[in-house]
Amino acid sequence: MTETATMDKHAPRSETAASRADLYSALQSDGQQLAVQLVRLLHRMSQRSGMNPTDFQCYTLLRVAGSMTPGEIADSLCLSTGSVTGVIDRMEAHGLVERTPHPLDRRKVAVRLMAGAEKLATSTAVGIGDAMSAMHEDYSLEELETILNWMNRVNETLEGLITQRSPRRSG
Repeated sequence: MTETATMDKHAPRSETAASRADLYSALQSDGQQLAVQLVRLLHRMSQRSGMNPTDFQCYTLLRVAGSMTPGEIADSLCLSTGSVTGVIDRMEAHGLVERTPHPLDRRKVAVRLMAGAEKLATSTAVGIGDAMSAMHEDYSLEELETILNWMNRVNETLEGLITQRSPRRSG
């Protein structure tokens, strides 16, 4: 077992305990594990909500991003516009979203959460707020600011990667 593998996962690592390359490798591995855990959590929350995972992803997207066009939803979730129409229809039938005229382009429609739709998030995320608060209580304000800065940089980097258009694979 390597020195970094035997270290306490939550203890700070010093430059002497591990090389920068070792730490970057651990960040990559832990980041992949985080992505998997977030997907698993999303699926668990969708089960609690009674929605399928795709509908729940759309609900979560609208909670975070606010009002969006069906095309923007399709692009964000990597779905066809036809699939998004079905998602919106199901969410509308459950009283979660409404279609409204787009504020800037009368040819488009905007989809937004209905008043009261936020309570679904509260009922599906039971315990998350308390667990996250407990996880962070041992960090100083300076450390929390560093974590927040890192999280903002990760989100900006991921957004940049997401918006890059890669050539479609053939075959």
